[in-house]
Amino acid sequence: MEILDLYDKELKPTGKTVERGRPIPRGFMIPIVAVFVYNDKGEYLIQKVAKSKGNYYSSTAGHVQSGEIDFAAAMQRELKEEIGLSVAKSELKLVKIRRYEYKFTFLYMLKSNVPVEMLRLQEEEVESVKWMTRDEIEQLCNQNLFQRVHYQLLVDCEEILNCTK
Repeated sequence: MEILDLYDKELKPTGKTVERGRPIPRGFMIPIVAVFVYNDKGEYLIQKVAKSKGNYYSSTAGHVQSGEIDFAAAMQRELKEEIGLSVAKSELKLVKIRRYEYKFTFLYMLKSNVPVEMLRLQEEEVESVKWMTRDEIEQLCNQNLFQRVHYQLLVDCEEILNCTK
């Protein structure tokens, strides 16, 4: 059972929690972290989520657990857990905080040329990983195979930073 801290709309901790999977009470929000890993070729490291978790493509992302007040550290944890990639916090570049109805998404970028063969995937969460071009991701999105929220995060990143340069 995962416990998540609840925040107010100004991203201040409230001292209250909720069990993951339960509805977020009205007026409260939870933080999520997401990262797009990109390489020197301008490709993105995309994961296919395990069938039991939805069987779609997305970036690496996850919930900030209760007690985690350093969101970059939460992103480090997610990268290590899901795909076995260890990175320093200084390598993660916060690009945007996107506000949704009941969550904040902290969007990070990470430049890496890690070979996919070097990654250790968390089988319960991730079926596979692959370096993909922006066009390949867009095609998956048009086929409803890429998570739309993550696609919008990618668009946000490219608009804000032109981050593959």
